[in-house]
Amino acid sequence: MSDTKKYYWLKLKNDFFKRHDIKIIEAMENGKDYVLFYMKLLLESVDHEGELRFSETVPYNDKMLATITDTNIDIVRSAVKVFSEFGMMEQFDDGTLYMSQVEKMLGSETSDAVRMRNAREKQKLLEEEHSKSEQCSKSFKNRSPEIEIELDKEIEIDKEIEIEEKKRTTPKPSKKIFEPPTEQEVINYAKEKGYILDAQYFFNYYTTANWLDVKGETVKNWKLKMLTWNNREEKNRPTRPKPFKKVQNLCKKCGKEVVAGVCTGCGALYDSNGNIIEIGG
Repeated sequence: MSDTKKYYWLKLKNDFFKRHDIKIIEAMENGKDYVLFYMKLLLESVDHEGELRFSETVPYNDKMLATITDTNIDIVRSAVKVFSEFGMMEQFDDGTLYMSQVEKMLGSETSDAVRMRNAREKQKLLEEEHSKSEQCSKSFKNRSPEIEIELDKEIEIDKEIEIEEKKRTTPKPSKKIFEPPTEQEVINYAKEKGYILDAQYFFNYYTTANWLDVKGETVKNWKLKMLTWNNREEKNRPTRPKPFKKVQNLCKKCGKEVVAGVCTGCGALYDSNGNIIEIGG
């Protein structure tokens, strides 16, 4: 029985650097470093069909990614954020990183298939050498014991590999089928995480879109989409004034009581450190 292994490789199309997302990223500050880091992550993930994780219990963090790819940690942090925004990378709740483009770029071959191909090529070369001889028939029958033994080995290997390929019925692990959440699940999850987004609007938006993202692809992880949505809401939310940290009891100007930074007498305004920032009328 052969010790079968599986080899993976990354199929990089000749228009890779013409992709809009790659061209936009390259034009950014440190953009070429981002693209190089992205390609290293793609290669790291091919053995796991696009997933990146240190172990079953430990996900990669920024420092670990910087170490395994020999990339500056500031580049790593910025690049991961850019890749996530462009839909080139996703991060699941358990910390697993998923390189969404790997599925389209992945190629594979078993070690048995490699051996079988090499065996056939060797046999073909031997047969071609014999056919070139003017006395091909005679030389083939009277070939040396060494050649006979070598050909027998190649034929046996060929047969063994073909049998192994036929017996191998283990299917490729199926992808997780996305199951849309209920409205209540979405609302409860938003409350649990303390998100500021409108959970019901989020649910209605994706339900109307049949749970397809902006690229027309089925959503793989709705919780990750909610996190991205909430981060955008947080970013666009108007800045709130800082809470009044220090209680100012008496106004320095008129001596009246100061409540929440405002003098009840003269109307002077105080900052959080108790300093007058505007003199009242």
